[in-house]
Amino acid sequence: MAVLKMCTYGDPILRKRAEDVSELNDDVLKYIIDLEETLSKQNGIGLAAPQVGIPKRIFLVDLRPSKEDKKIALINPEIIYRSSDIIEREEGCLSVPEVWGSVIRPESIKMKGMLPNGRIVTIRADGLYARALQHEYDHLEGVLFIDYLSTGELDKNKELLDTIIEKNRKKLDRIQI
Repeated sequence: MAVLKMCTYGDPILRKRAEDVSELNDDVLKYIIDLEETLSKQNGIGLAAPQVGIPKRIFLVDLRPSKEDKKIALINPEIIYRSSDIIEREEGCLSVPEVWGSVIRPESIKMKGMLPNGRIVTIRADGLYARALQHEYDHLEGVLFIDYLSTGELDKNKELLDTIIEKNRKKLDRIQI
């Protein structure tokens, strides 16, 4: 078990589609435990493997901090239904610290995926649960919540986004030396 280092905006792994998990094995189960451990140290409700440098299609959503009794780890998830009813709500992201903005998403979805015990499930979700599942799924596709922000919202957060990018640029420069 380990608390893993967060990848932040500007890190190339966040913009790549994560790889399918081809086999449920001890490594995958360890990744899930590490995701749980890392999320418990953060102030968030979800975490995808790419956010901690693991390019696999795995994520965890834990709404218990928001008073909803829902927690799930999914492997190779796919959205199989999106409602036409949409809702706008403010979102943030552990990989884009301190940045917030309004994102429009379907109110309800159905998602299919594998649980850590190997069972395939289909989940019907609405409200915050649907939003969190979609947000984490986007991470597996290389999409960040800021991609949905309006020009005005992006302008409002430009300074913070530029600061995060600059920190990553300096970190990458040090690694290449």
